[in-house]
Amino acid sequence: MPQLPLLLIADTSLPEALGTKLFRSSETLGLKVGRDLCVTYSSPAPKFSPSMQRLRGKLFYRLADRRSWEWWDFQRKLKETIRTMQPRLVLVTGILPFQTSIFNAIKEGGGRIANYLTDDPWNPIHRRRSFLRNLRHYDHIFSTKQARCKRLEKAGAPSISWLPFAYDPALHHPPIEKSKNQTADVLFVGTGAAERLPWLEALQDLPEVRRRIHGNNWRGLNTPGWDVQPAVTGEAYCQEIHNAGIVLGLLRQANGVLSTDRSYEIGAIGGCGVYQDSSEHRALLPHYPDEGFFSTPAQLRERVNHLLENPGLFERLAKQLENGRVIGWFNGPMEFGPR
Repeated sequence: MPQLPLLLIADTSLPEALGTKLFRSSETLGLKVGRDLCVTYSSPAPKFSPSMQRLRGKLFYRLADRRSWEWWDFQRKLKETIRTMQPRLVLVTGILPFQTSIFNAIKEGGGRIANYLTDDPWNPIHRRRSFLRNLRHYDHIFSTKQARCKRLEKAGAPSISWLPFAYDPALHHPPIEKSKNQTADVLFVGTGAAERLPWLEALQDLPEVRRRIHGNNWRGLNTPGWDVQPAVTGEAYCQEIHNAGIVLGLLRQANGVLSTDRSYEIGAIGGCGVYQDSSEHRALLPHYPDEGFFSTPAQLRERVNHLLENPGLFERLAKQLENGRVIGWFNGPMEFGPR
């Protein structure tokens, strides 16, 4: 059997999953499943690990460094897949640990392995000692956060580069059925967190301004003046962003992020974004006017007021985002090596 170009180890079970986006990008490049591309995955989610539906399975998971009972069988099957197909590139998403023999099998077959790392492997929620030991075996790690690159290097990763979240044209686009009705003057889409409250409080008493939040984990957080709604995905997500007046780009500094997965999505959908100022946001949006960034709650209020009172500036920002967007889901050859 000829050497397989790509083995993708990623979750493709949902349209929004990172693995699905990479899979679609692979198809765009002309890769065909079976001939050029093979997809596999494992995680503690019950879909992949039925043992996690039982108490003893959950207990085992806790004792086994957050690895489910099924993880060991997955390693065996993965090793056989690698030896049979001899992939030239293995692309992994997320904090999925492997036995050292997996890395050895890839390299014995002449392949290379990279990880597109979106989460923080040192975060107590995600931390797996076995994954941290894996870092030195990767040929390259793409990190969505610049600040994490130094720590990955110190942990032994031989080659690291910053690859921020982009957007997926299949998911992030102007809505199919456009509405002339503006659902909110100011919209924030994101998970609830206490650190975000000062930003929201700065806008809570703006007169005649409709404010809406879409996201999980807002229960118990005091957000007067804001209409809190559940998280949205798919076409509903596009509708909300496209039909809103101003979309906020707030960071989660507790997670060490300086940009978000919505940094490009807002413009791709046709929204007008106002972003929390950071080095990454400035790098991602190099020609975006200063009116589109804020550094303090008071400045956020000032920016929003100014935009609502100046429709011409509002249109200019939206057009700038639309024209400045980029596609980043590997729409070109990947090259990596020691820095």
